[in-house]
Amino acid sequence: MESRLRALVTGLAVLLLASGCASLEPRDDRPANPPAAPADKGPLAEWITPRVDASPGESGFRLLDDGVEAFQWRAFSARKAEDRLSIQYYIWRNDAAGRALLGELLRAADRGVNVSVLLDDIDARGRDDILAAVDQHPNIDIHLFNPFRTRHGMLGKGLEFLTRGVQLNRRMHNKAWVVDGHLAIIGGRNIGDEYFEASPEYNFADLDVAIVGPMAAEVEASFHDFWNSQGAIGIQRVVSRLPDPPRLQEHREALQEWLSTQNDHPLLQKAPAGRLPPGHIDDDEAYVWTAAADFVADPPAKALDTAGFDPERDGGVTPALRARFSGVSNELRIITPYFVPQRRGTRELIEMAERGVRVSVLTNSLASNDVVFTHSGYSRRRPTLLQGGVELYELRPTALPNGEERARRWGLGSSQTSLHTKAFVMDGHEAFVGSYNLDPRSAYSNTESGVFLREPALVGQAVDLHERIIQPEFAYRVELDAEDNLIWSDDQGRTWRRDPKAGHMRQILSDLTILFPVESLL
Repeated sequence: MESRLRALVTGLAVLLLASGCASLEPRDDRPANPPAAPADKGPLAEWITPRVDASPGESGFRLLDDGVEAFQWRAFSARKAEDRLSIQYYIWRNDAAGRALLGELLRAADRGVNVSVLLDDIDARGRDDILAAVDQHPNIDIHLFNPFRTRHGMLGKGLEFLTRGVQLNRRMHNKAWVVDGHLAIIGGRNIGDEYFEASPEYNFADLDVAIVGPMAAEVEASFHDFWNSQGAIGIQRVVSRLPDPPRLQEHREALQEWLSTQNDHPLLQKAPAGRLPPGHIDDDEAYVWTAAADFVADPPAKALDTAGFDPERDGGVTPALRARFSGVSNELRIITPYFVPQRRGTRELIEMAERGVRVSVLTNSLASNDVVFTHSGYSRRRPTLLQGGVELYELRPTALPNGEERARRWGLGSSQTSLHTKAFVMDGHEAFVGSYNLDPRSAYSNTESGVFLREPALVGQAVDLHERIIQPEFAYRVELDAEDNLIWSDDQGRTWRRDPKAGHMRQILSDLTILFPVESLL
């Protein structure tokens, strides 16, 4: 009976895949599209070229911890594009933020700017019509990374995972927004309301870095590595039914009609008093200038299950972080939304603490975690970490730092908060900001990117961010009592002996997940 059921499921999967998109095998004859030199004309080129010539090797950096500012930095930079936009994301929602930024890309393309968009298919699947329609614009080219062959429905997706699970489990988690090769935005944010603190349901506390100067070209070179890889497939090859040419105009008109009704949306407001207007992104004073920084990115081979590829040897981010962590002598500050240290990572963090290093970890509480199952990979290690001297802080679910002030400024949505920042500070001398979570997926399966910063002013900002969020009004302190039982505390002197405010269903799901051997997949 079991063998017949297995044969039936396999047969259905094969039929679905055969009817889905049989032409997705990688093409070896596709010509490479190398990155061009940074544009030599346009507002950004006219501003940045003399600045770079005067201080060779220096780039400008600005940490973007305010969600609306991070949105507007992207929108205003697109308006200054003269030659090209290179866009790379794991998730692009079809919500207010996604539509508004899509409108910016269309307007740039209408001006003659070449727009290249590379999206991981984990989120793009199911929106083929609009993506293929936008791709009809002569100046817009959309590719999907590691696409599914079945294009609609959970049944097809599930059956495809049965036959291609190893390949489909590897994703492009990078985030990059590059303008004319002169300005880049990287970090933790995808494109969606919740990443810019404008969702009515819940919002992420997140962090990006805006980069101008020579390092922006390094980010664009990484983009082209993925764009030219065998895993990047043009949307027109992916979809089984191409839209008629008029579809682009239909989507454009629908987008314009929607935008005309959004004059009061917080994402589309001008910057309030006291904030640097995003229109001044080409202002020297908006950035900290330094040559003490390194951009790092995984190669696409990490997500393509390339034979012989070892993430700890051949990857970009994992070995770079391991090297920094191993050299820490005084203090390691960790901000990660998904903390799954496994046995090895737990041992290494405890060994640091035992040799006198202060190890402080800020992650999501069960109540604030947007991926409940991932929490089990952390909670099972929690007692051991605390016994070993590691400090643990968990974000409270309604504690967006500066949330009340931001609500007054912007008129933001929900106060329900989840941590999405990925940042590490080593000995107070070097900080990393990027897309990398401290979990097995970032280490071994997904491609990631980020920047190491050694300029004291920038490192200090990262330290201040960590220090601010671990305060008891924003985060629970997790400790052990005299009997080694877990205890959580907040700024009101309240204590809990189970995950605070998580609810019974979340607690049950997290506890049940611990029983299954899935830690390496989290």
